[in-house]
Amino acid sequence: MAISAGNSYSLALKSDGTVVAWGGDGAGLHSGAANLTGVVALAAGSSHAVAIKNDGTVVAWGDNSSGQTNVPAGLSGVVAIAARGYRSLALKSDGTVVGWGDNTYGQTTPPAGLSGAAAVTAGYIHSLALKSDGTAVAWGYAIDGATTIPNGLSNVMRWQPVTATRWL
Repeated sequence: MAISAGNSYSLALKSDGTVVAWGGDGAGLHSGAANLTGVVALAAGSSHAVAIKNDGTVVAWGDNSSGQTNVPAGLSGVVAIAARGYRSLALKSDGTVVGWGDNTYGQTTPPAGLSGAAAVTAGYIHSLALKSDGTAVAWGYAIDGATTIPNGLSNVMRWQPVTATRWL
């Protein structure tokens, strides 16, 4: 169960592994979501969507003006995804990151040797990976210092869902 929002559309992942899309559909986002099954995670870019299937493969649909729905051939073992603008990122179970789509500023090309990633996220024109040792790595356009990791930054926590207990 998850939700994600793009520029003018929204996505919901249902507990049965199906996806529902609503809002703007100029890029075929509704029809692309309609036949999906076995989905375990999803992410919305500006006008494209990306989903992880229960076998660790990735599907993408919607606008493909910058190659953002051209999932790299053979991509598997994916455990997390991120999308923003006209690009997508995938975190593989071996801790490596794969990116595709708009790479104008190097935002889909992880630094050489990046390993041990535990989470990924996409900024406007930069990308980030949280490593399993609690450090962060950034790449892409360094606008306003967005890719300059503060000296000494460590012990960064990986987000975990919080559940609330209702007290009667």
